[in-house]
Amino acid sequence: MNLLRPTLGVKVFISYLIISSGIAWYLVDSAPDKLSKGIDNAAEEVMIDTANLLAQTLTFDIENDQINIEKFNRITSSYLSRKFDAKIYDFSKNQASLQIYITNLKGQVIYDSTGRYVGEDFSRDNDVYLTLKGKYGSRSSAYDRDNKNPTSEEKAFYVAAPIYHKGARFGSLTVVKQASKLRAFSITQEEQIEYYAMVIFLISLLFGLGISLMVSRSTKKLIKYTTSLSKGENVTSPNIRQVEFSDLSKAIEKLRAELEDKEYIEEFISIMAHEIRSPITGIRLTAETLLLPMDDKQRTHFIKNILDANSRMDLLVSRILDLSKLERRDALDNVEEMSVKRLIKNVLNSPTRKGAIKSKSIEVKFDIENDTKIEVEAILAEQAISNIVDNAISFTPKGSSIQIKVRESNHAVQINVTDEGQGIPDYARGRIFTRFYSVARPDTGKRGNGLGLRFVNKIMNLHGGSVTLKNRFMKKEGAEAVLKFPIKLKG
Repeated sequence: MNLLRPTLGVKVFISYLIISSGIAWYLVDSAPDKLSKGIDNAAEEVMIDTANLLAQTLTFDIENDQINIEKFNRITSSYLSRKFDAKIYDFSKNQASLQIYITNLKGQVIYDSTGRYVGEDFSRDNDVYLTLKGKYGSRSSAYDRDNKNPTSEEKAFYVAAPIYHKGARFGSLTVVKQASKLRAFSITQEEQIEYYAMVIFLISLLFGLGISLMVSRSTKKLIKYTTSLSKGENVTSPNIRQVEFSDLSKAIEKLRAELEDKEYIEEFISIMAHEIRSPITGIRLTAETLLLPMDDKQRTHFIKNILDANSRMDLLVSRILDLSKLERRDALDNVEEMSVKRLIKNVLNSPTRKGAIKSKSIEVKFDIENDTKIEVEAILAEQAISNIVDNAISFTPKGSSIQIKVRESNHAVQINVTDEGQGIPDYARGRIFTRFYSVARPDTGKRGNGLGLRFVNKIMNLHGGSVTLKNRFMKKEGAEAVLKFPIKLKG
């Protein structure tokens, strides 16, 4: 054992140190900004309510199409001069700190609680402009309009609400809150954040130290326990404590490998039971129907249904078993050098496939530049190509065409199979290689067993190649499958 190699406990402590430092840094560096934004957002929400309340109050004081500015001034002056004693956390407040101004429909200020801007044109300010347009109007800019480069402390928040009269917009009312008034809250909270950040850092550090010591003492017992399990020994769960991480990982991996076969078999039994339930149910219901009185024509029809369901179930079971065997393989058998042209011709000359092509009047266009030879397990390679071609036949409309193009590039042979079907639906693009997932055929509405593309994917992986399926580039309809075989297998 390398004595200089850090133990898992040391690694855990270092991780805690890094995490704790990161949290403390985040709280000190980023949290104040987020806190300020939160305070600003909360203030804006209250200002919206205030602006709309005052605007609605004004609607009752409009006489002869004129706002009673004198009355409103008396109310706001009394409000702004009112004294009170409020304690908000550590911040004391004893007087209102809002500015209020009113504009007409032209954006001209007809009232300002500060008396500074009466008569000025505010029509280009977002709070007024957007409100008069029937939208929500607000802005953040300098409190003093003569200040062209204000700091954050010199800015103010402006929130406006429309004034209505006789069912139409009559003007706007804006409430203003200086940013400096809000910063007093955030400064107090920032100091508290710094304090709690330091406390959290120290507590986390102590907690991490305790955890690291506990891990160092426990992991040795864990490796002993898992090793005993891998040998089939009857052992009880220990008080888990100390070992190196790499040894622990190896022991657990060994245990996982011993249990993998059992889990895999259980999975496939479950899947098979689920998938064959439907055809079995169909056979049972049809058989029950046959017990009823019927003529020979009806009886023949139901017998054919039973035979079709049996064939589908037989095909499904065979596919599942074939895929099960294939997915357990990690290498090819009986590798030989094969002509790509021969592989594809073998697929196309299959009597069943030729019949499917003829029945749909499909034209197969075969384009190959070089008859390159590749190293493959021939049976598997043909199966991969067959599944892709069958898929294209299923989704290609009657009287259309399928194109098979073969090109050589970068020490690989690429087989492109394109159809003229409806293409891959958006909802299916991420799932087409998932076991038992399939898309309904356009001509019949039926679905396949969802194993073909999964089968192809595994075959290509074994060959060190790849398979992709996508919609045709620059085409409205059709899909394109691409099989890429390496010319020479690695190793």
